Amino acid sequence: MNIKSEDYFSREVAIPSIGREGLHKLQSLSVAIVGVGGVGSSAAYYLAKSGIGGLRLIDQDIVESTNLARLYSATTEDLFHPKVEVIADGLSELGEWCQIEPIIDTVTDRNVDELLGDVDLIFDGLDNFRSRYILNKYSVSSGTPYLFTSAVADQAHLAVFNPPRTACLECTMPHIEDRFEDSCETLGVSPSIIGLTGALGAGAALRSLLTLDNGWDNRLLTVDMTGPEFLLTKLSKRQDCEGCGNSHASTSEPARAVTLLCGEHTANVLSTENMTLELKEVGSRIPAEEVLLCTASVLVYRHGAFTVSLFRNGRFLIEGVENEKQASSTAKRIAQYLGLGTPLNA
Repeated sequence: MNIKSEDYFSREVAIPSIGREGLHKLQSLSVAIVGVGGVGSSAAYYLAKSGIGGLRLIDQDIVESTNLARLYSATTEDLFHPKVEVIADGLSELGEWCQIEPIIDTVTDRNVDELLGDVDLIFDGLDNFRSRYILNKYSVSSGTPYLFTSAVADQAHLAVFNPPRTACLECTMPHIEDRFEDSCETLGVSPSIIGLTGALGAGAALRSLLTLDNGWDNRLLTVDMTGPEFLLTKLSKRQDCEGCGNSHASTSEPARAVTLLCGEHTANVLSTENMTLELKEVGSRIPAEEVLLCTASVLVYRHGAFTVSLFRNGRFLIEGVENEKQASSTAKRIAQYLGLGTPLNA
């Protein structure tokens, strides 16, 4: 059944601060969501439903059983598929009004310009500050608004950074190191706070894109559902900030070939070569009973005690490792086993 656009958005355009003019503006704009887990998938749902013209979904991971309680539209049939493809498929009904672009990749200092070029706002659905500092650096250099979100246990944090008009992420949260004991795997996270964070973030993104008056500028919103409390904390720029001040240093690190995902025993291993693998051909070298999934985008299989995801560009996710050293040596063995040589800087 075909539904007319004026009917679909009739209640939204009835809001005086939006109207038809605001809807038309939203339909001409695009948002990049980096990290399409619980918060990112929730935000994608609400942004698409609100009439945004384009969504670029960027994530390096696949769907695992522990994601299903929080990942919008995902079911058991989506296990091992790339998250961005699952979310894009779930939003496909909105394709007429919202162009969805799924990108299976890791954001690094080397590819951030290519991945985030020409979007109007960056939505942070990440779970680590290593990558957040890369987004912040791009936001400062390009002038693209950056919406920071974080959710763990029953707490959420949100802020809109738009330097030089506002502080940047490094002004307010410099030199934060990701620690396992602070992750959602250790502290937990509730589906309700995930959904709330995505909805609040989508609302803040829309107000920013429509340049509506709001209290988000230079404020950090903290939501604590145990209170419940909604707290706004004033943020201040630092003149010596390494992100947007006078210092030429930067908190963002050069891309590392091997990194452990925050709060998980899974390593992300980047390829140093530009590869375009035919995964079905690679998968034919593996015993069929070990293969969990093989598509044009990802090959997932069991390699002894490890679960390995190989992507078309030669990047690995290796589940079951304890540290980066083990991940590095395992990646070398897997690459040789699959006949890929040693293309990994591991």
